[in-house]
Amino acid sequence: MKFATRRNQFIVVVFILLLPLQSVLGWGKEGHKIISTKAMDFLPTEMKAFIAWKDYMGEHSSDADIRRYSDKTEAPRHFIDIDFYKEFLEGRMIKNEDSLTTIYGKETVEKIGILPWATLQTYRNLIDAFKEKNRDKVLIYAADLGHYVADGHQPMHTVLNYNGQLSGQKGVHSRYESKMINRHENELENCFVERKVSEVSDPEDFIFNYIAGSNSVADVLFAADKLATKETGSTDSDAYYKLMWFRTKYITEVQFQNAAEDLASLIYTAWVKAGSPAFDEIK
Repeated sequence: MKFATRRNQFIVVVFILLLPLQSVLGWGKEGHKIISTKAMDFLPTEMKAFIAWKDYMGEHSSDADIRRYSDKTEAPRHFIDIDFYKEFLEGRMIKNEDSLTTIYGKETVEKIGILPWATLQTYRNLIDAFKEKNRDKVLIYAADLGHYVADGHQPMHTVLNYNGQLSGQKGVHSRYESKMINRHENELENCFVERKVSEVSDPEDFIFNYIAGSNSVADVLFAADKLATKETGSTDSDAYYKLMWFRTKYITEVQFQNAAEDLASLIYTAWVKAGSPAFDEIK
């Protein structure tokens, strides 16, 4: 690997280490709760018994964030700055974690974020929990899966410029995902259109595809922040957030909708892969 590449990787690592704790909170507590609870409405008829756990899914949708305070390995599971990788920029992302580690090294891969593999492992853990008919494990892994899937639909959890630090927009991460989302909680709760979900044929591809999709719309958010800042002369006023919402409302609602649908699809697929156990047997 060339010296320039190694130097760039070092710079990226430094940026990530300096990332404020607030900037890895996905959609904020309320956003995660909305996505996890709405996903339950998308489950197919044969899984409607899962609806009894809807409140749990919402209340525990941010447990993975809370764990970061006691588990130092947790933070990298919430993001992947996927456009760091030249393979992704060339349209041929290496999806196997071991293969990627062989090229870039374990430290770099972890610093850039391991969200897709954390999501995939949690999905597999959920399959095992369904097979064991262990209610406690099913709930824990389903809630964690909800968090990681939602993070994968938050565009700023999928880009190298995760906090505007590379474009002179420092702090945009929390401005968008927490402060703005909290202002429009009621609208987001009512933006969903119920659709039928189906079994996911290749969960690994599925996860990487929605992460790539999130990455592709990140520029909309950065452009909106620049415009709102320029027009209002502020990054923390009512006028700023009004314009920011006007420019990002559509894509935000799309990402919330997709996150809920994709979460429901993965939960349904895990249940099917486990043999579709009867819910009255899951104790």
